[in-house]
Amino acid sequence: MRVNKWGVGVILAAAVLLTGCSSGGSDKPAESKPSSGASQEAEAPATECPELKVDATVDGKALGACIADAMSDTAGYAAKTNVMGIESTAKFNPSEKALESISPAGSLVAIGDDVWVKSATSEWQVADPKSSDPVIAALSAAAADVTSLDPAAAAEAMTGEFTVTGTGERLGEEVFLLTGTIDQQGTTVDVVFEVTADYVNLASTSTASLDGQSVEVAMEITEWDVKQDIVAPL
Repeated sequence: MRVNKWGVGVILAAAVLLTGCSSGGSDKPAESKPSSGASQEAEAPATECPELKVDATVDGKALGACIADAMSDTAGYAAKTNVMGIESTAKFNPSEKALESISPAGSLVAIGDDVWVKSATSEWQVADPKSSDPVIAALSAAAADVTSLDPAAAAEAMTGEFTVTGTGERLGEEVFLLTGTIDQQGTTVDVVFEVTADYVNLASTSTASLDGQSVEVAMEITEWDVKQDIVAPL
């Protein structure tokens, strides 16, 4: 499942963008067979992935590869993210390389090489990384390469160790809670992934300290393997 810039890395980038800081880089969540469909059983990771069970320790690099493989094919998905009380919605359509992120703090739409952005005080405009509006500049820079916002790509860069600390449920599926710490462009991020038995990441919570302020980003997939309607705002 390739999820747009809403993976852990992207989540961190989203936290930076949505809190109004200047652009901080970006990197790249999502899920398994939700009630809306698409059985993931036929899409299990091709790599040899360890069985997930409570108290098991999983290598971050292996975990990332398994998640990336499991999420490598989807018709599309929708997700919601909460960054310090700011709610955002995201949609991703891989076949059209299209991404939509809507938030009261800043929004963007990317379709192929075309990108439009909007801050809380502006109208939709063509992306401009050199804009005097720091939110416009940050969103424009983050959306410059839609593929870099793909959570699968972010997952492949994971390192460290993760521990299965419990289980839960998302979209009608049992998920394993994988807890660990990753380094996101020099920032230490504490992460909890909610992953299905076949390594589809349906939700995550990331916590980091940015400029001395603790930022928590919670993401959950609300619709998986369903093509999303993403249209140009201009």
